Amino acid sequence: MSNEDQKQHLWIPFEEVEEVTKKPMRITEDKGLDHAEHGTKLSQGLMEIMTAYDKLKSGDSLSEEDIIVFKLVLPEGETVAGQQKFIEDEGMKINAVKDSRHAIVTSSKSMFERLSGRVGTYKDHNKLKGYQNIEGFEIYTAEEKQASSLKRYLEQQKDALTIDIQMMFIPHLDKDVQSKAVVKLEEKIQQVEGKLQRRPYQLSDGTAVIRALVPMSSVNNLADDGAIYRIEQTAFFQIMTPSSLNPFSSAFAIDPNVDVDSLPVVAVLDTGVEFPSELEQLVPIHWEASGCTGYSHYHGTSVASKVVFSHIGLQLTNEHLIPRAKVIDCKIYGQANVAQDVMIERIREAVESFASLTKIFNLSSNIPRPIEGDELSIMGYELDVLMSKYKIKFVISAGNHSLVTNCATLEEILEDDEIRIAEPADAMLGITVGSIVGAHHNLSVSKVNHVAPYSRIGPGFAGFYKPDLVAYGATQYSDRSVPRDPFSIVLAPRGGFFDDCGTSFTAPVVAGDLAELSSVVPNNDVILAQALLYNGAQQLWDTRKITQDEAEYIGNLYGRGLSAPQISKYSSPHRVSFLRTGTLNRLTKQRVKFHVPTVQAQASGNNTTRVTITCITDPPIDKTKGSDYLGAYIRASVHKLDKSGKNVGANPKVSDNMNKWDTCYHFSNTFSRFSAGSWEVWLELFTRWGIENDDEIPYALVVTVEDLTQTNDIYSEIIRETAGRFQPISNVRVTVR
Repeated sequence: MSNEDQKQHLWIPFEEVEEVTKKPMRITEDKGLDHAEHGTKLSQGLMEIMTAYDKLKSGDSLSEEDIIVFKLVLPEGETVAGQQKFIEDEGMKINAVKDSRHAIVTSSKSMFERLSGRVGTYKDHNKLKGYQNIEGFEIYTAEEKQASSLKRYLEQQKDALTIDIQMMFIPHLDKDVQSKAVVKLEEKIQQVEGKLQRRPYQLSDGTAVIRALVPMSSVNNLADDGAIYRIEQTAFFQIMTPSSLNPFSSAFAIDPNVDVDSLPVVAVLDTGVEFPSELEQLVPIHWEASGCTGYSHYHGTSVASKVVFSHIGLQLTNEHLIPRAKVIDCKIYGQANVAQDVMIERIREAVESFASLTKIFNLSSNIPRPIEGDELSIMGYELDVLMSKYKIKFVISAGNHSLVTNCATLEEILEDDEIRIAEPADAMLGITVGSIVGAHHNLSVSKVNHVAPYSRIGPGFAGFYKPDLVAYGATQYSDRSVPRDPFSIVLAPRGGFFDDCGTSFTAPVVAGDLAELSSVVPNNDVILAQALLYNGAQQLWDTRKITQDEAEYIGNLYGRGLSAPQISKYSSPHRVSFLRTGTLNRLTKQRVKFHVPTVQAQASGNNTTRVTITCITDPPIDKTKGSDYLGAYIRASVHKLDKSGKNVGANPKVSDNMNKWDTCYHFSNTFSRFSAGSWEVWLELFTRWGIENDDEIPYALVVTVEDLTQTNDIYSEIIRETAGRFQPISNVRVTVR
């Protein structure tokens, strides 16, 4: 886009928003169950729970506490959220939700006896009909507490003597109860000849975690403990060196026309950044987390070069390099492998140190195995907590795999279960980035614009789409070598270049893209910049006659598409973006106006106009609620003026990014016959239990109107026809939330 075509996006003021009162409703229906038969099943479950409690009580960490732990199961169609009040009124505390129908609950012995009596009343007298909404009470078994990856490891590594595990306690235990249980479990670990790897630590919600090296034979015994919610193998974040590096050199000189001081800033959480002296001004701060002194690796420098220059390989024939961002060097690796618990502490330390200087943090680190998806990973959750607390964004690599070494085709790779994203790429509030191939190579199994041979894909936690975006990267051959092209080239420490591949080097491309956009939106609002980036992402597939299943499959390959900040950064004569930030509560809906000009309504031909809607929600989070992790989402729908001027709904029938309970609602639709004037985006907030009716949930909205014929200056027409209703964002000052 030429400088003459670069136009400021338009701001949607509050005056263009109509608020409509909403009245949430819930209808309760009688399920018509045989109360005697159903009640007998419930009573049997309670008796089995008490039998197991008495059997295990003597050696349990909760043995001296008046607490019984068990599992609650609801029937299809019911949710823990919907039955929360009944569950709690019946004396059960909801400690953790596995999914919408399964919860781990606790009760005192006296309340458990009361529960048994009330179930008996339901069974014998058909009273207390709320129990028809309970399918069963079950023992929370040791097997259920073990992560699937842990069980596979125990089965496959039978000759191993010990294993490094993390044991997460039941969430929402009383602090004193948890503290005493921690001490008792430490003693139990010593009794089985295990060894604590560090002092017990707590997640951000206060849940205790013990990391220990224990005999393989003791895992089931430890999992039987009533205080334990989940056991998983300790994750280690690794910096991997590719099988081949091709160093080469070039001169460095920054374009003198670039005002380096005004460039946006991204924090790079990695192994350290060592730019050559000619580029050192692009790294104004070098910082090391506690315990990271001494270790050096090329990875951090290469990652930083992608933030600063995007694809530096496209600039090497130029006289000067043109940077687009600066980086804060946050060194979080003190060795090649860093345990998950240590990594959490170092990332927290970095965010606390630099959240006042930048809102964008790049993390190109993953564990080497895919997520399981039934539980949000510990690191994914901790990143979400930091994003929610400090209003920052992590841009995260999707992770890499080595399937190309034994798979002959990309199709074979994509069908393998090992290709799923790796922790912490499942963080729901972050931006997860995958890789697609940017240049043609005859020996590559991936063609241009196809998923790179090493890049992990979705789905993410609880089946949500991941990655969020993709960016161009290198390809990789079956011998793991990396052919040279403009997308493979990364900067080496202290000067020179390498060829390398991995999602480690596409995540920072998107981090730099986000930084570019944050520099042009009011108040450098990073969530609005995220919405703008998603809104301009380029689809790499043909949406004509696409089925919903195909759309969902594509969504887990490419997310919302290829990051394209050059499209998102400015409006143009043919493409106009309307921006807004605001809040919604559960009792109010909003109808947000934007304008489609007369010249478009008069255009001849089919599919002349495309409207793209992106709404990013900043929802509350709660790890203990399982698949109900996100507390809110906003549903968006576009309403056009039809040929008769009537306001009608106009969402597409098929889309891969219109999902309930996700952080982003994103879709496009094309139009041929319509009336000009004020079209609307209708926004409606949906919340889960624990969110009050008057809680205000922030959102960022981007609406783009595009002339697909590329003939009309719709920007000028919108400005003329709306007479100042929508102001260029350079003139806007928005109250910071």
